[in-house]
Amino acid sequence: MSCGDIPDGLATEEQGEALMPRRIKVQRFDKSKCQKCRTAKSMYIIRNVTYCKSCFESSLFTRLQRTLHPAMRSTTLTPSELKNKSLASIGGNRPLPQDGSVLIGLSGGSSSIALTDILVSKEYIGKGDKRVVDRTKGEKQPVWNKGYIIHVDFSDVIEGSNKEEDRSEVLNNWIEDKEHGLGWIGLKGQDVYDVNLRNKIRRIIGIPELDDGEETESLAIDLKNPDLPLFPDAPSSSSSTPLDRLRSVLSTLPAASRPSFLSSILDSLITTTSQIIPDLSHVLLAETSTRQAQRLISGTALGKGYTLPLDLSVIHKSSAPDGRDIIRLKPTKDISLKEVTIYTYLKNLNGLVRNARNWDNAGPQNRKGDSRGKGNTRSLESLTEQFIASLAVTHPATVSTINRTGDKLRFTGEKETQVNCPVCQLPVDPNALEWKSRTALTSLPTKTLPSEDITSDGEGRESLATMLCYACLTTFTPPTVVSKASRTEVVPVQLPYWVGGNVRDRSREMKEEIKEFLIGQDDE
Repeated sequence: MSCGDIPDGLATEEQGEALMPRRIKVQRFDKSKCQKCRTAKSMYIIRNVTYCKSCFESSLFTRLQRTLHPAMRSTTLTPSELKNKSLASIGGNRPLPQDGSVLIGLSGGSSSIALTDILVSKEYIGKGDKRVVDRTKGEKQPVWNKGYIIHVDFSDVIEGSNKEEDRSEVLNNWIEDKEHGLGWIGLKGQDVYDVNLRNKIRRIIGIPELDDGEETESLAIDLKNPDLPLFPDAPSSSSSTPLDRLRSVLSTLPAASRPSFLSSILDSLITTTSQIIPDLSHVLLAETSTRQAQRLISGTALGKGYTLPLDLSVIHKSSAPDGRDIIRLKPTKDISLKEVTIYTYLKNLNGLVRNARNWDNAGPQNRKGDSRGKGNTRSLESLTEQFIASLAVTHPATVSTINRTGDKLRFTGEKETQVNCPVCQLPVDPNALEWKSRTALTSLPTKTLPSEDITSDGEGRESLATMLCYACLTTFTPPTVVSKASRTEVVPVQLPYWVGGNVRDRSREMKEEIKEFLIGQDDE
C-alpha cells in the first residue's frame, strides 16, 4: 500500500483500494491552555509548548537543576567513575552542603539577574552564619554557606552614543534589598592596571591586606610590531591613571580586537577575585544557550578552536595558589535568552536588566581605518551576536543544534601539562605561531616600510608572540596597512599586571628547564 495524490474522479477502482487513506489532523491539545497543568490559561510559548506563569517558572527551575546538580556531583567523582558518563546520568538530586562559598558573576543582564534571584529564592545560598536548619519546618539546607556577587563595570571605556553610566550602585542596592548576606564586590575594567588590586579586593571582602610587591613590576609592548617585543615599563606610565593606561591599549588595538581583549580582562578579574576569597569553592557564570551559540561561532572564527571545548564546557576546574580547587559552572547553559527575559519580566526586574554590553564601542570612535560592517558593527563578536539573536527568532531549533554540536567537542591536548597563554590563561597550541606565519599577511611592500626597519627597535628583546595562543596572537596582531610615520614611531603601551606576571612566570619556568645547559651562569 502506498500514498498517492491522484485527483478525485481519475482513480480506478483498483487504484483507489491501493491508496492509503489520508490521516486527518487532530489537535490533541488546546493552545489556549497550559500544556503542563491543562487548566490555566497559557501565557508563553517556548519551543512550541505553551506555559502558564507558574508552570513556566517550575520548568525553568527544573532545567537549571538538570544542569547544576549533576555538574556539582560530578566534581566529587574520580576520573574512572566519570568515564563514558554523561552529566544527565550522574543524577540530579540536590547537592550536599559544600565546604566553601560561591561567587556569582552579575553583569546586569537578564541571565545573571535571573540566576541570582533563583538561587537566593530557592535557598541555595546561606547568610554566612552557619545556622542549623529545622527540616521539620520545611527549611532547606543551603548548598553554600556564603555567597559573593562580583560586578565588573566597563562604562568608562565605552564611548559614542551608546555610552551608559555606571550601574554598580543600582545593582548593589538590589542585592542589599534581598537581605541575604551576599557580599558585594564591585570592580572596574581598569582595575587590571591597579597595582593594589589584590589588596583592594581584600578590603572589600573584609580580610587582612598582604604585601604583593612582585605585582608592582609591569611590562610594556609595541603593538605596531608583528613580533610584539616586550619593554620595561616606562617611568612616565607611573604618573598615568589605570583608566588612561587601558584607554591607551584600546586605542592602539584594532577595533575588531577590543571586545576579545575586554573579555580577557573580565575573565582575569573574576579569576583573581576567586583566588583571593578564602574558602571559595565554586564560581557560577550565567551564560545562556544563546550566548553559548554565539561563543561557539565567534570563537571558531577568531581561531579559538583548540581551546573552544574548555571555553564552552559546563565544568572548568582550576587551582588557586594555595592549592584548593576552584570550579566554574554554567547552570543556565540549557536555558535560552528568551526564557530568562520572561523570568525577569515575571519578577518585575526589567528595570535592572541591561543585556547590551556595547563592547563594540570601546575605545576611540570614528577613527580612520576602523572597519565597519552591516549595522555599524566592528567585530566578529558583535556580528555573531546579531546573527544568533535573529536566528533564535526565526529558527529557534537551529540555536539548540549549534549547542549540541559544541557539546561534542573534546579538548585534544593535556591540560595539566601544557603551557598556558599569558593573556587568556588557556592552553597554548604548540603550532600557533607557525600556523600564523603561514596564513597571515604581515607586510605589503608598497604600503609599509622594509621589514628590517620595522623590527630594528624590537631586535634582541623578548617576544610576547612566542607565548600567545593563536586567538590572542590574532587579537594583538597589528593591521597590515599602517602609515610609515606610525610604524617608525615606537610607543610601547603597558600590559595589565596579570599578563606581566604570567610572562615572568613563563620565563622563570623556561630558565629552570634549560639551566643545566647554560654556561657561565655561576660566574655571573
